[in-house]
Amino acid sequence: MRVLVFTTQKGGSGKSTLAASLAVAAAQDGETVHVIDIDPQCSISNWSQRRGGNGDISVSRTDAADLKRALLRARAAGASLAIIDTPGLFGASVTLAIQDADLCLMPIKPSILDIEASRPTVEQLRRIGRPFAFVLNQCVAASQARTLDAATALVKAGALAPSMVATRSDFLDAMTGGQGVTEVNPRGKAAQEIALLWHWVKSKLQETSYGKAAA
Repeated sequence: MRVLVFTTQKGGSGKSTLAASLAVAAAQDGETVHVIDIDPQCSISNWSQRRGGNGDISVSRTDAADLKRALLRARAAGASLAIIDTPGLFGASVTLAIQDADLCLMPIKPSILDIEASRPTVEQLRRIGRPFAFVLNQCVAASQARTLDAATALVKAGALAPSMVATRSDFLDAMTGGQGVTEVNPRGKAAQEIALLWHWVKSKLQETSYGKAAA
């Protein structure tokens, strides 16, 4: 089982929204997905309740102290991918989560404030030695220059996912209905961006799996 952790130092980055749609895209690609929600806001847990009887993605709400047991339960249940949604503030619970990560994704808006806020998280990830990548999220089509500047800065700080995600109404509709954007509007631009992001994440997770096997 591979472990994908969503983490960010700054609230409002769209972390939970991105995690939900990526979980759906992974399940549609054949993964057995279990999402673990350790965020006190419970956004993923609430999304799962709205999803209702569609049991293709299992979700559990737990405290960080019980995270390792939650991962063991997910592995025993046959999950091939665990996605952990963490609080929007870096702290002890996030540190516990990233220790088990095969890859950490850091959604970040294209603003200097968000880029600066990511530095403590990046330093911690480097100290622990966990693979990580930024995802430019909530990009605005009319501000392409700002997005490009942000991408340039993030490339200098670490890996950057090649699929940038724009602010689109499909994400709001998906969260409201307990779905992913690839379900709400499969041919929409949001669905295309999430599909590209998932396939890139999948390739990165495969790389870490090969690295573990070689070690």
